[in-house]
Amino acid sequence: MHGQLPRNLDENLVGIEQSYRWLKSGDIEGETESTAVAVQDQAISTNCFKNKILKEETESKCQLCKQHEETVDHLTLGCPISVKNKYLMRHDKVCTQLHYSIWRTLGTETTDKWYTHVPMPVYEEGDVTVLWNQAVHTDK
Repeated sequence: MHGQLPRNLDENLVGIEQSYRWLKSGDIEGETESTAVAVQDQAISTNCFKNKILKEETESKCQLCKQHEETVDHLTLGCPISVKNKYLMRHDKVCTQLHYSIWRTLGTETTDKWYTHVPMPVYEEGDVTVLWNQAVHTDK
């Protein structure tokens, strides 16, 4: 990497090469890449930026949670609304891969790729029951 690094990439805390690896893979569209780079460089126009820097009469609070200042760091790392959705999506992907592996182990017919697998809510075979996204009732 040449040039000046974004201020949040302290070399002692962040692996610089890993932080930019996604750019080299070529898996995203140009528009998405430019937005992501702008976010990493903290060059997007947030409510806090508009209010504090541009002196616009704009509320500086986050549009999603309305609790914290809408900064790049807040939007990418700490907005409770945004983070909850991202964690849920990541959780569901991990669970889909796990469900796929269980099905393959049981010898059940499924897709060739785990990420195209569509789990059934309940699957029973003999004494094995596999549940997907079901509420589990416990004593607590």
